[in-house]
Amino acid sequence: MKSYRTLLFILGLAMGLFLMAAIFPREGAYINNILFRFPSLSEVFGQEPEPLEEEEEEPEAVQLSPEELMEQRLATLHAARDSEFVAYIAKSPTRFYMPDDDVAYLDPFFQAMDNAAQHPTRIMHYGDSQLEGDRMTGVLREYFQSTFGGNGPGMAPAMQTLGSATVTVTTTPELPHYMYFGSSAFHADHKRYGPLAQMVEVTDSATFDVKAHGGSLYPHCRSFRRVGVMLSGAGSLAIPLSEGDTLELRSSLDSTFHGLRIASATLPSSVSRATIKARGNMEIYGLMLDGTGGVSMDNIAMRGVSGTLFTSIERQTLAPFFTQQNVSLIILQYGGNSVPYLRDSRGISNYKRQLMAQISLFRQMSPASRILFIGPSDMATADGEEMKTYPRLPEIVDSLRAAAVESGAAFWNMYRAMGGRGSMVRWVEADPQLAGEDYIHFTPRGSRKMAELLSQTFDFYYKYYRFRNHLDAETLPEDSASNDTTLPLHTLHQPPVR
Repeated sequence: MKSYRTLLFILGLAMGLFLMAAIFPREGAYINNILFRFPSLSEVFGQEPEPLEEEEEEPEAVQLSPEELMEQRLATLHAARDSEFVAYIAKSPTRFYMPDDDVAYLDPFFQAMDNAAQHPTRIMHYGDSQLEGDRMTGVLREYFQSTFGGNGPGMAPAMQTLGSATVTVTTTPELPHYMYFGSSAFHADHKRYGPLAQMVEVTDSATFDVKAHGGSLYPHCRSFRRVGVMLSGAGSLAIPLSEGDTLELRSSLDSTFHGLRIASATLPSSVSRATIKARGNMEIYGLMLDGTGGVSMDNIAMRGVSGTLFTSIERQTLAPFFTQQNVSLIILQYGGNSVPYLRDSRGISNYKRQLMAQISLFRQMSPASRILFIGPSDMATADGEEMKTYPRLPEIVDSLRAAAVESGAAFWNMYRAMGGRGSMVRWVEADPQLAGEDYIHFTPRGSRKMAELLSQTFDFYYKYYRFRNHLDAETLPEDSASNDTTLPLHTLHQPPVR
């Protein structure tokens, strides 16, 4: 290589290094997360570099413990979620109305649900013909049992007069059967009816074949392991086992007790059917088919009932059930049968007073239970050639809500949940149809829709209960409250069916 070319190369290299020293940042530069530095001109010429201006130190961060950080995060979440919850309960047609607006009213019930695996608990769902066939209760029961454990269809009458989606009872021979609802021809000459408001008399012997089912809709109802018989009187009760042995049902109360007692037994394994053999003289108020843990839920449908009969049932055949069972929730679903006959404010006021007496009775018999009253759905009657909501129905619903909350019970407004005035006509005209041509009763599909709305409401309040009590703290995200997904309030509820 010629000498002048070598000189030009050296001068070009020196010029490049000079430019790099002049323009490269004094503090260096990151490339692919690696800090590169280049000597400055002063360093190249042997001068001491001027010191960089020191950045102002940030105050030292306060060190918080994990527990304190969690408390701080929860406080932030509470501020956001509480406002969202307040907005929900102010506007949602599917909200629960609580006595004294106490958002914690159902907390003891939810606590019982959380503890149901160790301490089995019971939910009783009373209602009129809207509950026949276990249509609404079946959906609710499946929600509770799939969420909190448990199986079995719960209570069933000793002599079945209406079909059910979850249990069949065959009684032989045919026994004297009394019901405290419906035609007076079925009334007994006394008031000993028990919690199902019906009973059969056994004077020698009887056999009760029970079969649980539920298909794909209610899989938790298809088997049971614990069998109970509610009775008074004296005699023996036994279940023949497949091995040729017999399992005797035993009672915790002496047979001389004149009120209701429960004789029960636990089978060796879960079954879908069993036979109960009774001998002696006794009144049987109903059967119980449950699991050994979790949640049991009873469907107690009474056609034509307005919900005012409980205070007339002899207390000894009613109250002992609640003292022996861990009943955490009582649902009373009434009002529809009274709507056509309540045509003035006086009648509505009298009905309100009667229902308040029933709620008071349940609170006395089962003080640890929570009570939820469900008002009637929309109902339509002919107005000329059009079908329209019964004129007094909104006033009746408001009165029932007042009856519930003034008596210390919660209230669910089924009329508003299904859409309010005129919604029954829309449900009848829906495709597929959600209500029958009588403009009163739901179709099975409509019953499931309504029960799903109620299940979602329970789920919403349950999640909020766990959130308020810091029971889901371990599931909160670690980065920031803004990413929290433990309580997506805006997604827990669907709009009412239109």
